[in-house]
Amino acid sequence: MERIRRVDRPTTLLTETIQRIDARNTAYGLAGRGDYGPAVQRAVATPLPDKIPFSAAQKQVVEHLSLLEANPVARKVAPIPHDPELLTRHIKAAGYFLKADIMATCQVPESAYYSHDRHGNPIEARTQNAIVIVMAKPWQAMRASTGSDGMGDPISFQAYQHLGLVAETLANYVRRLGWDASPQYGPSFVDKYVVLMPPLLLLAGVGEVSRAGIVLNPYLGLGYKAAAVLTDMPLVADQPVDFGLQRFCQDCRICAENCPSQAISAGGKVMYNGYETWKLDTRRCASFNFTNKRGTMCNRCVKSCPWSLPRTAPHNLVRAMLVRSRLAQQIAIRAAYLLGTGQDQPGEKWWFDLQYADHELRPAG
Repeated sequence: MERIRRVDRPTTLLTETIQRIDARNTAYGLAGRGDYGPAVQRAVATPLPDKIPFSAAQKQVVEHLSLLEANPVARKVAPIPHDPELLTRHIKAAGYFLKADIMATCQVPESAYYSHDRHGNPIEARTQNAIVIVMAKPWQAMRASTGSDGMGDPISFQAYQHLGLVAETLANYVRRLGWDASPQYGPSFVDKYVVLMPPLLLLAGVGEVSRAGIVLNPYLGLGYKAAAVLTDMPLVADQPVDFGLQRFCQDCRICAENCPSQAISAGGKVMYNGYETWKLDTRRCASFNFTNKRGTMCNRCVKSCPWSLPRTAPHNLVRAMLVRSRLAQQIAIRAAYLLGTGQDQPGEKWWFDLQYADHELRPAG
């Protein structure tokens, strides 16, 4: 990531008219209220991870972790240098020590805070720094998963479990040093977020906004999950990145063509809530996943994206060319179509497709 070009502003146009979002108006909230129709409302009444024994086991661990009581902030700041650059290097090194794949920092804009939490309580927007933590999803499981099986949530929860551990540990540590710190992690049922993660990922230079509506990292593609620690520790913010993704996604429509719900736009960008983006149809995406009788989250956009290929030396060489050349991007898109990027690898499957039905485990489907 140190080789990726840094810029003063994100490659996504952000205006001052961006409005804060109510956490009750996210996909789960809208589906639960019946805004996506009665069939989706009935389906979402049972959380997706509870359908599958493996994800249910992971969910229980993440929930337990989220119930940790925050230790108090030390009464005195630790006798260490208060130099923001030194503290930034230190906290990033601590994150890598805890096995994070990418560490980054940014200042939290007011628009990144939810206006209200899932219970309707107003959230105060504060001037804080964010320590952003990124964990890769397991590539082998993504290759083997079809999107019509039970591995969608377990693939994400594998990252969520590790992110929760790192975020809680870092927040605990920062409070012991004498600064306030609040961990932000997990899927929606954990209820740990007061901020949206995409703006932080964009501002911290983790990636650029992709056609799928997700912030794409040049080395992990869409195959990652992220968490953050909000803190008043003095830190130096990273800059946004520009590795040519806006041109690439304008020419490439692989994720849109592979989306089973047709939720990803195949057209151009639009202005939405004060920023320019390829707008994901969240109703179609959520409705497909919530009513998926053979599994949970489909992950088709993640595995089909050419940037989500594994971090091998040959693939990293191609990435280096894509960052520098429009011609290389066009050749890579054509090659991805010809080679069938994201094809399923059923021979690598290791799990059992089981679901709970009437409190008993039965074959999925």
